[in-house]
Amino acid sequence: MTLINVLDERLINKIAAGEVIERPASVVKELVENSIDAGATQIDVTIEDYGKRLIKVTDNGSGMPEEDAKISILRHTTSKIKNDDDLYNINTLGFRGEALASIAAVSHLTISTKTDSTIEGFKIEVEGGKVVGNSAAGVPKGTIIEVRDLFFNTPARLKFMKTDTNELKHIVDIVTRYALINPKVSIRLQHNGHSLVNSPTSEDMLNNISSIYGNDVAKQLLEVKYEDINVYVTGYISKPSLLKSDKSMQSLYVNGRYVKDDTVEKALYDAYHTLLFVDRHPVVILNIRVDPTVIDVNIHPTKEKVKFEQASKIYDSIFNSVRQTLLENSLITDFSSLDSSEQAILEEKKPEKPKAEIRREKGYIYISKENQTFVLPDVQPSEAEMYSAGLLSKSEWKEKKLQKGNAKLPDMRLVGQVMKTFFLAETAEGLLIIDQHVVQERVLYERYMGQYMNKSISHQSLLSPLVVEVPPEDSVFLQANIDQVKSFGFDAEHFGDNSFTLRAVPSIFEKVETKQAFMDLVSELSANKSLSMEMKQEDIITRMACRASIKAGDDVTIPYMEGLLKELDACTLPYTCPHGRPIFIRFTLDDLEKMFRRK
Repeated sequence: MTLINVLDERLINKIAAGEVIERPASVVKELVENSIDAGATQIDVTIEDYGKRLIKVTDNGSGMPEEDAKISILRHTTSKIKNDDDLYNINTLGFRGEALASIAAVSHLTISTKTDSTIEGFKIEVEGGKVVGNSAAGVPKGTIIEVRDLFFNTPARLKFMKTDTNELKHIVDIVTRYALINPKVSIRLQHNGHSLVNSPTSEDMLNNISSIYGNDVAKQLLEVKYEDINVYVTGYISKPSLLKSDKSMQSLYVNGRYVKDDTVEKALYDAYHTLLFVDRHPVVILNIRVDPTVIDVNIHPTKEKVKFEQASKIYDSIFNSVRQTLLENSLITDFSSLDSSEQAILEEKKPEKPKAEIRREKGYIYISKENQTFVLPDVQPSEAEMYSAGLLSKSEWKEKKLQKGNAKLPDMRLVGQVMKTFFLAETAEGLLIIDQHVVQERVLYERYMGQYMNKSISHQSLLSPLVVEVPPEDSVFLQANIDQVKSFGFDAEHFGDNSFTLRAVPSIFEKVETKQAFMDLVSELSANKSLSMEMKQEDIITRMACRASIKAGDDVTIPYMEGLLKELDACTLPYTCPHGRPIFIRFTLDDLEKMFRRK
């Protein structure tokens, strides 16, 4: 008696179904992908009892003739590939030839379909992989697939399903993914008669996103358009002011196929870098278009993973596309809940400020307008002062701002400090609230990081060497890693036992207690042995910049803050601290007028 058994076709089909059809959402995914491949512009997904009783997908695609419908439920049958060459040049979503056969093996399946060239349609019924009926059917052009009693003949699979709510969430998730990337396809999802997703057709992807995620999300998205050699990246990413507690609103596609890929995700987060607050995640809808011959989409049964021929090139393209988009846009956090189109309408309705009467006397300029008089020294005032006094209209101020070219921050007039923590500033748009600590933190972080990366940290010598005693465990580490400490700008050497002589410190620590700064550095370097030096370096420089910055409660003069803001304007990303907290909150004039019920 042999120990090796030849499995029958029925059992083989069940095993194959287990690889492809993990849950009701797997069925929805395969059927929606087939509908998109068929050129459908309308896809309706109807489910009952969380997909266990019924999954029905109706589309207006090309449909199938009778013979093709009969073949489609067999394993390894597909219209998408014919030979080896096609397998490495996939331009469709479904191609493995397993979906319908796998679904049919574990359900009661009905396919009703009709093409343009036939007078009547065709219906085929399958139970547990066995054809139980076929006949002519009066159906419109397209395909209707009904999947009833999923896993009726594989009770073990039913036992491993999650809660009903969880399974429904997965269905909504996959329908949403394909609705986002296909604006020219209307996709609707209903569960037990209730509408869950309703994405109408749209020529504009942003309007499509708005119909799914809402205006509040859409108004905080930035468009990505990037082209490299044979790599095209398009879509939308969120400003740092719109972050989520999880990654559920991140959709990454390769040639229109929703995928999960570590290379793409790492490039995305590296591009945001210090703009992200801890454990917060951006909203992302990105499609990467590449030559299909340089990717392998056949490495996973459910097709959710791909393999890039040149992963490093894909990383560079994603990183550059996201980073470039962030650098080219103002990332100041708006308090306003109005979307950009509403703000533009209100902007057109608001009259420009009236011109003022000006006279000069004894070294001062007197500017009178609206029963108010401003007195300024008779020197060239700043553009912000000129706007505030009525010498510039809003459009003129904005025009001057545009002429500055490289300036990232709006021209502003500081009006004072609040609670020794925040500064208030007037801009052409309204009011800015500025966190004084975070301004300097960003400035010092970028300066110190730049010096560290270029191995040219600016340091200052101490008037007299400082002897520092460290704990024994830190002493052992420090003796073995003294060069690492020196790379951060601390000139230290072993003095004997657990003592070290400190002769110089980084210039940014001129206002920080020197001994404590050195002790903190050693402690942080020796801790977290599992972290790479690169990760430690980032964390250490961030902490150092934080410690060296002015704090809440410090008195700061307006001239000093103006100097910091000039330095901030020269930073690469002057919108958040290295931990991702915003530097500015902007209240537009419309916000203020609404809050005071002037509108």
